[in-house]
Amino acid sequence: MEYELRGGYPLNREEFKRRMRDAERHLFSLGVGDAAEEVGRVNVTLFLAKIHFIQEQLGNRPYAMFIGAPDFTFQTSPYKFHEAVPEGGKIIWGDGTYNFVPAEIEPDFCGLLAGAVENGIDLEEVLDTLHEMRQKDSYYVGNTKIELHNFRPSSHFLNLYGVDNHKALNLPESVAVLHTSSDEMRDLLSDLVRERAEEMRTPFGVSRVLRGSDAWEYQRRCRDSSDFTKKKRKLLFEEIFGHGEIIANHNHYELTGPNGAVIGCSAVNEEGEVFVITLIDGSPAYLVKGRKNLTPRKIEELGFDARKIEKWAYDGLLNANIVPHGGGHKLIEVDGVAKVILYPGAKVIVPRYRTKVGTTAYVDMETAFRGYRSDGILERVRALELADHYATLKFIYGIKVDF
Repeated sequence: MEYELRGGYPLNREEFKRRMRDAERHLFSLGVGDAAEEVGRVNVTLFLAKIHFIQEQLGNRPYAMFIGAPDFTFQTSPYKFHEAVPEGGKIIWGDGTYNFVPAEIEPDFCGLLAGAVENGIDLEEVLDTLHEMRQKDSYYVGNTKIELHNFRPSSHFLNLYGVDNHKALNLPESVAVLHTSSDEMRDLLSDLVRERAEEMRTPFGVSRVLRGSDAWEYQRRCRDSSDFTKKKRKLLFEEIFGHGEIIANHNHYELTGPNGAVIGCSAVNEEGEVFVITLIDGSPAYLVKGRKNLTPRKIEELGFDARKIEKWAYDGLLNANIVPHGGGHKLIEVDGVAKVILYPGAKVIVPRYRTKVGTTAYVDMETAFRGYRSDGILERVRALELADHYATLKFIYGIKVDF
């Protein structure tokens, strides 16, 4: 990757290259190797370099790594892209004893629920139910009111699928998948960050860091938020479809412990637990049974040299335990990244195009011409032995609804 330092960048070329090389050594990708992943690698490398620098400033040894899932890509939020927050993988920044949290991760507890729909329900009936729910607007999990934002444009949705070979698999004929996050909890966490986070400046950007008891309080609230969001998703599903069996209900954007988070992928806690992988509307989705991963054999096949990886990082790979939640963003017409221009507090992505004449530079990817990957994700999951294919779901209809 070519980096161009301009505008009085606060590191000399040699120091910058050293720090970037160290960050790159701690990036392990299981992705598909396309242009979107290349943009994602830029952000992850800068993020890891920033975390390593903060750890040094706090008197800790640099201890941060990223494991990119098959849906490894980039953030579309301008704020998160500017802050170099990864997308589509697992970030680790300590051994469980490092008492700080980089608040720019900003988990929103986005996740997917798959539930059994015993009796087919048509689109208009679901729309009527959603309208009635919005009019009622009085749903609670505990003492917290659920915020309903029906039909707001976003990546979230409610889809209905038919299940291939459902009788043989002992599955229902139809499955609904609800993709939601939790603005209610995210906003409460943002209040804590605003009140207590410490600003730390690095050559790779500013980080809002929670330390000591504030970090532990943040983690406690994240655990509560994770539980709230799963209950919220279940309540919404049951309000729409009744009390069908919940097949899967996982968040794919949350803290996984004191020094780790999944950002756009799911964490496998038990061998054989069921996850749903959704792709673009019209494409099949999949139920898969997660496996504890990665194996030493797969690590070797991926080209990661165990002899050159620190033990803690190798242990992190052995306990990756991740499954993609979808295909991830892909870039249209872009062949890769020609170069990255870095200024103090800013970066510019200059793409390399296959067919387009001229160049469009980006400070974030919100308006980049993009879609979602739909091909090869399940094959990648199976080849890496991250999960076993359980069932194929055939798309019937979808509603772009956000709760």
